[in-house]
Amino acid sequence: MFRATHIDHVEIYVADIAAAAKWYGKVFGLKEVLRWDPEPVMIGVGNNKLALFKANAPRGDYQKKAHLEGNDAPHWHRVAWHTDVAGFTEAQHHLKSLGIAFRGPIDHRLSESIYFNDPDGNPLEITYYKNQSSAG
Repeated sequence: MFRATHIDHVEIYVADIAAAAKWYGKVFGLKEVLRWDPEPVMIGVGNNKLALFKANAPRGDYQKKAHLEGNDAPHWHRVAWHTDVAGFTEAQHHLKSLGIAFRGPIDHRLSESIYFNDPDGNPLEITYYKNQSSAG
């Protein structure tokens, strides 16, 4: 029986691919992995990758359209990045040092998360599981 080993990548539409790659590099430490001509540009760390595509609509218009369709419309909601408890604390200090506003930490009983957006309005989350064995 087929079983996936991990998510290979998440595709994100951005206003400026180079600026987005730089931002994700500063915030998450992602580095360029692959590049097609002219797009996408694949950035990542370990098995986690984002495929950056150029948005055809002005910044915010594509996000606005997704939100207008309603929360029950099928669409990707956010990308959540996993860390441990020490990394979770460090992530908050890191985002503050970069001047990135975030909501949280929010206690979800089994996990805690912080929420923020990239410069194109794409929703992001950093989370850790209080009992690491429940993450798998």
